[in-house]
Amino acid sequence: MLKSLKTYTIPIISLVLAIGIAFWRINYLERTNISLSIEIGSTAALQNGEEISLQNPVIWHENEPYVPINEVVSRLGGSIDEKTFTIQQNTVTVVGLLQDNVVYTPITYLQEKYMMAAKWDKERNRVILTVAPDEIPLTRRWLFWRHKTVRGLRVGDSEERYLDLYGSPSVRDGIIDDLLHVKVENGVVTAIVMGHYD
Repeated sequence: MLKSLKTYTIPIISLVLAIGIAFWRINYLERTNISLSIEIGSTAALQNGEEISLQNPVIWHENEPYVPINEVVSRLGGSIDEKTFTIQQNTVTVVGLLQDNVVYTPITYLQEKYMMAAKWDKERNRVILTVAPDEIPLTRRWLFWRHKTVRGLRVGDSEERYLDLYGSPSVRDGIIDDLLHVKVENGVVTAIVMGHYD
């Protein structure tokens, strides 16, 4: 009895630890891969495909969209103080326009500082902000286990939702656009397949 207990104890403990580490890693990836899709002038937004409401809308100033930086940074898992904000260990100075006690930052500044993928979809009047360093491998897993992409797209969603989450073809991220194959028929997403690198 004691011998069999010794024989199975280490493998069982190893298995439990491996499962625990796998769940921790999945939870970590979910917290660090975030996408926001916000219509300019509206407080309605999509965070990883879930409908949310922002306190302040994206505004239009000097021919480009400005985002409410405090709220956007906190939604994307970052931190902010009066002078700087940090997203995934990248820290930059807060710049922008102060309007009604809210700091608005131009999306071009976010692009220039490589803080996140910040896309302005002119055709759809939307801003799409993504902090997702593991989006491609995580989407592969999520399509298998959860039947959705990291940004929340599922088979059966409307083409409108697909465009809200990923943007018009002219603004999509090249790697994602090359690897994520979404089939739309009669305005409905009928298939989502994640390709492989060549």
